[in-house]
Amino acid sequence: MFCFHKDFTLFAAYNIGYNHSSNPCLEIGCRMSKKNISALLVVVITILLMMGCNSVATEPEIDEPIVGSLENGYPIATPESIELSYPVGSMGEDDVLNGPEFEIIRPVSHGDLIVSGTGPTGVPIKLVNVSEAGTILGETVIDEGGEFLFSLENPLVSGHSIGIQLGDITGTGFNESDFIYSDTYYERPLIGILFDIVNVQ
Repeated sequence: MFCFHKDFTLFAAYNIGYNHSSNPCLEIGCRMSKKNISALLVVVITILLMMGCNSVATEPEIDEPIVGSLENGYPIATPESIELSYPVGSMGEDDVLNGPEFEIIRPVSHGDLIVSGTGPTGVPIKLVNVSEAGTILGETVIDEGGEFLFSLENPLVSGHSIGIQLGDITGTGFNESDFIYSDTYYERPLIGILFDIVNVQ
């Protein structure tokens, strides 16, 4: 025997052997009130909205590379911009213009007050303490024989690293771009390009 809520009435009567008078639930129907219809519609709309929000939008596949133009906002590649790009992956080792070589004469020992070496004639250079974020220890200009010498006020400390960098080239005719790259150069964060580095023994 089945009993339904008072808001439902099933209008299809059937006989399964029970006495209708003693079993009023045998003749039942389905009648839904306006209140229940409104509630059902709210549930259905809510489910549809949730299904729409959970759907994943797929991005269209791009078969062709994006070409720069004024309409799409991407920069337009020009021969000038390509030449100025850095680094250029297609350049071979023979295409790279190496800067001039500099060398600090080894060994450099604890307590030394003189640091010497070789390099291109007339280039202003400075000696820096690499271990102390590039503190300047001295400045000089490479002589006509291609040699330099720093006379220091304070003796060198064992365990520190020292190096040479480009000095003030104002009015010399040298260009900083000539001293940017070489197989023998080093680059250190917060210090810059170093032409040579040596550890104080």
